[in-house]
Amino acid sequence: MRTPDQLVSAEVHYCVSSLVSTLAGSGFRPAVRPDLADLCEQASELAAPIADFEEAALQEGWTETATPGAFTHKDGSAFSVGEKTGTKWQELCEANDIEPYDREVFEHWIVSDWLAEKLEAKGEKVDRDFGGMTVWARTTTGQGIASDWVIETIAAEMNAQHG
Repeated sequence: MRTPDQLVSAEVHYCVSSLVSTLAGSGFRPAVRPDLADLCEQASELAAPIADFEEAALQEGWTETATPGAFTHKDGSAFSVGEKTGTKWQELCEANDIEPYDREVFEHWIVSDWLAEKLEAKGEKVDRDFGGMTVWARTTTGQGIASDWVIETIAAEMNAQHG
């Protein structure tokens, strides 16, 4: 059994927020060094807000049913996107003209490939090849990483699997 603190100690390696911020704001010219310009573009994408379709749909009165990909609205209407699709909330929002909320990215952390996979499954933004590093775009700040909902959830799911 691993606590969220132990998970963070083992799987979160270094903060690279300053690096990402510097590269994202550099406006580097591609003609000079195309490889560096590509990295600056990746940094800009990592620093960009994350579209949160799920929260927008929930605020509009939609809830997911026990059937994967099926939703009901508080007015009684229903919507379905089929079996377990990773974009089900996005499809629901697009079909019902719901604008997603933007979650601001506050920090960037080098994480293990294992944690990156778990974070992506929870809808977190991860770049698996940012200059050879796997970088997580963290949307919370002001508390220890172990207190993040996503980290607590991953730890709980991991512990439930291993009894």
